[in-house]
Amino acid sequence: MRLAGIMALCGGVLSVLAGAAFAQTPPFVSVPVYGNWCGPNQPANMAFAAPPVDMLDAACMRHDYCVAQRGPFDCGCDLGLLRELRATPWPNPVIRNDARAIYDAIALVPCRSAQGTALKQSLFGADLFDDVMSGRGTPADVLERWRRLMLGR
Repeated sequence: MRLAGIMALCGGVLSVLAGAAFAQTPPFVSVPVYGNWCGPNQPANMAFAAPPVDMLDAACMRHDYCVAQRGPFDCGCDLGLLRELRATPWPNPVIRNDARAIYDAIALVPCRSAQGTALKQSLFGADLFDDVMSGRGTPADVLERWRRLMLGR
């Protein structure tokens, strides 16, 4: 199978898995994955949330406030977070990997607009393609980043 075919297959499978996992999370369930603000429905109550622990958590907080204003699965909020995560020079490799794991997950979860979903997934695909072609990574790295983020180092 060609590299493009492998990427499309991995992206499609991950999109379905990520979309199913996040879309089925009831609004009252909070799933913390990083700091005080990163994760589906995290924090459970923004009015009582602790401040962000660092730059990555602050980016998640800004995303959460955007979603609170525009509603869940808003493509604009998601794209804003993706652009911020892409542009930020992360201070160390651990936070950079956690940011990339969050980026990958947000990029693969469908949003309300088909065009927005396609744009998010094309950003993910371009970054994955760049990783593979430059020798910096493989499609399996996406799952490894998620594993580390969810289960710890």
